[in-house]
Amino acid sequence: MKKVLALVLTLGLLGNGSAETKLCLEGICIGDDVDALNAQWVEVVRTYDDDKFIESELGDRKIEDIYFDYNERLVADNQVLKDILPYVIRSQRFDRSVLDNLLKVRAICSSLTLTGEAETKGSHRLFVTFRAVADDGRRGKLRVVRLEKQFNIMAPHLRPNDAEKYRIVKRELKKEYPDLANVRDIDGRVMSNTNSNAVLGFRFLSDVSNPLVLKLIDTDNIDMIEEDENISVYCN
Repeated sequence: MKKVLALVLTLGLLGNGSAETKLCLEGICIGDDVDALNAQWVEVVRTYDDDKFIESELGDRKIEDIYFDYNERLVADNQVLKDILPYVIRSQRFDRSVLDNLLKVRAICSSLTLTGEAETKGSHRLFVTFRAVADDGRRGKLRVVRLEKQFNIMAPHLRPNDAEKYRIVKRELKKEYPDLANVRDIDGRVMSNTNSNAVLGFRFLSDVSNPLVLKLIDTDNIDMIEEDENISVYCN
C-alpha cells in the first residue's frame, strides 16, 4: 500500500499538464525552446560505429553532400558539421554537447528533429524531442514537439505485480489529461491514427523491456521550416 501511495504522489508531482494550460512534464512544455530549458541532459556516448559511419560516409566527399543525401541542411563550419554528423544523421539524438555545437550553426534550413533524455530523480525516464522551426530570420528555434515519460511499469502479462500500478497510473493520468488515449503499442499504427495530444501505451521495442510510456504531442499547425518565409537569410 505504501508503494501505491508513493506512486500517486509521484504522479501528482511530476505531471503538470492540463486541458486548460500547456502540455507539460516536469517543467518542460510542448512549444518550449530547448535552448532556454533549465535541464540536464543524459550524455549520448559517441561509439566506434559512429566513427566508422563518418569515415564510410565522408570518404573524399564534402560534408555538405552527406547532409544533402539525408535531406538535412545546416549552414555551419565544416568542423561543426562533422562533429554533429553522427547525432544528426545516424542516431537523431542530442545532449548538452550537441546543443552547444548547434549554437555554432548559423542557420538550420531543414526541419531537424532530435531526441534527448533529461536527467530525472525518479525511476522513470523523460525524453524530449525538438523540431527546428523558423525564428524571425534567426538560426531557427528548437521547438519541443514531443514529450515522453517512460514509467518503471511493465506490461501486466509480463510482470503481473505491476497490474495495480498500471491501473492507478491510467486513472490519475486521465484526470490530468482528459483526452488521454489508451493504445496497446505506443509506436504502432493505431497510435499514428489517434487525434489526441496525450497517449498512453506500452513500448515493445525498447532498451528496457515493454515499459509503459506517456506521450504528449504537439498538435499546433506549425509550418515546416523549409516552407516558412521567416527562415534565416543564410538558407537562401
